[in-house]
Amino acid sequence: MNNMSFYEDDDDYYCRTYTTARKVKKIANDPTKHYPNKDEATELRKIMASTGLSEEEIRADKKYRKQLSDAQKRGEKAKHTPQEKWCHLIAKKACRTTGLPREHPETIKVLNELLLEAKNGGGWYGRRHVWIWSPMPTTAQKVFEYCKEYAKR
Repeated sequence: MNNMSFYEDDDDYYCRTYTTARKVKKIANDPTKHYPNKDEATELRKIMASTGLSEEEIRADKKYRKQLSDAQKRGEKAKHTPQEKWCHLIAKKACRTTGLPREHPETIKVLNELLLEAKNGGGWYGRRHVWIWSPMPTTAQKVFEYCKEYAKR
């Protein structure tokens, strides 16, 4: 009988779509491998498609190495602030509740109720805003301003 556990079979383990602490430790402790982030991988695929070179040849060329480095740096920056994400999430919740667009008076009414609940510390939105906000938005218009910033990026 095979005494190997399910998680010792690395090939099967890495087919999973989620990241676990065990996988993170393996990545962090293996200096021989390079795992590109999303932007770097996209740039690499574009270069490979346009030039026909392999990954090793691309990484050896100074021009392409610079492009990959720039793409990697772009991917490390957060695209949205936690405040923008929170406002987008709470506006989305209000729209889903009413089934109407953001500008509708019913949606604005529901959004104001959610903001009041969050201000009083109730629900998931209230618990989360404690570490995100110093002055929390109090009106639907402020939330929509943050949502516009979210959409611009």
